[in-house]
Amino acid sequence: MKRHAARAISDDEQIARYAYILGNVPRSVADRAYAAAFAQLGPDQRHELVAQLRAELPAEPEGAASDDPEAFARLMRGLPARDALVRIHDAAVLAAAFVTSPPVVSYFTTGTGSVTMDQQPPWVHQLAGHETAPVDGGRMHHRHGVNSGEWY
Repeated sequence: MKRHAARAISDDEQIARYAYILGNVPRSVADRAYAAAFAQLGPDQRHELVAQLRAELPAEPEGAASDDPEAFARLMRGLPARDALVRIHDAAVLAAAFVTSPPVVSYFTTGTGSVTMDQQPPWVHQLAGHETAPVDGGRMHHRHGVNSGEWY
């Protein structure tokens, strides 16, 4: 089987993937993913991200959001913050960390999202480590002896 070469993901596609995941995971998973993604950033990146959000938000976010991943996750529960996030310069950085965060990956590998893998786009399959091959690999049945060419 021929593998496709990895290609760079554009910022717009990264934001689209973030929006897709955000729309397909429960709030509890999104909260943990925001906290994990924010924690992955360095201190300077976190401060810059929150500064950019502050400039876009109609109301000032709480100060702890720039230091505490849990406070950042609470901030991101609100629609104004999520809307502002996709408009800032560093949105793709947080979006990439959000999409590949352990809570999101876990949701699609062992959580409820794993039962919907057949309906997920190929990049979610890759994220969760699933092969995107035909369901039965070309065989109709998986029982030994049925349509397998073996006679018993």
